[in-house]
Amino acid sequence: MFARLPTLTRSALLALVLPLCATAALAQQPTPDVTPKLPAVLRDARYCELVAVHLTLDGLKASVFNTLGFDDCPADKWDALTRRELLREFDTLAVVMNGPRHFIMDGITATGDTKTGEVITVGGIVMAKRAEVSLSLHQAMGPSYTEQTIDRETTYRFDAGKPVFQLTAPDGAVYVMQSYAQIVDPTLSYADLAGLGSRLKLPAGWSYSTRTPQQDLLLAAKGTAIVIQDELKNTYQKVTAN
Repeated sequence: MFARLPTLTRSALLALVLPLCATAALAQQPTPDVTPKLPAVLRDARYCELVAVHLTLDGLKASVFNTLGFDDCPADKWDALTRRELLREFDTLAVVMNGPRHFIMDGITATGDTKTGEVITVGGIVMAKRAEVSLSLHQAMGPSYTEQTIDRETTYRFDAGKPVFQLTAPDGAVYVMQSYAQIVDPTLSYADLAGLGSRLKLPAGWSYSTRTPQQDLLLAAKGTAIVIQDELKNTYQKVTAN
């Protein structure tokens, strides 16, 4: 779901030095009586996220709001959102438009705050809060292929017999793609993923591959998940022992 926070704008970075003392309150009105419902087919389902960054007494924090379960993030409404409008709506120092994205997994089981976040409407788009993430400046501006730790309680299911796209680090660590992005390349599609390795500028010793598991692959995050992004903003979760 949530990926490494994209690079902040220059103006947002300048705002970080302001002597703010508390988390800014959301300006949106909660959307009552709306229950998210996962799409019947999750693989390749389109979604979007808004990541509101706050400076608090405990440091930099990001609130992640996601459209999953409400709609497919209509392009006309998403494209109509402006930076000025988002800053005003969230009353904060920076808001990152993280999308459009498309899921790769076939099922999601969520618990805790990942499941029960508040529901809001921004620019006619309904979203639910899925995570509250503590960040350092290094994390907020970290380069591609850099690990980030996200607070999340989810299990992703990748069905047997369907392709899984992954990165392998020099130390043997494996990172499975959880979503591809149409942020850097708006034309990127699911059909392109099998050959994506030829497009990536992988660090020395890294590799990109496709495999087809013979059994369902379950990728669990029990409180935290370690994720990375490539230079196209596609997001991968590290495979760890359950």
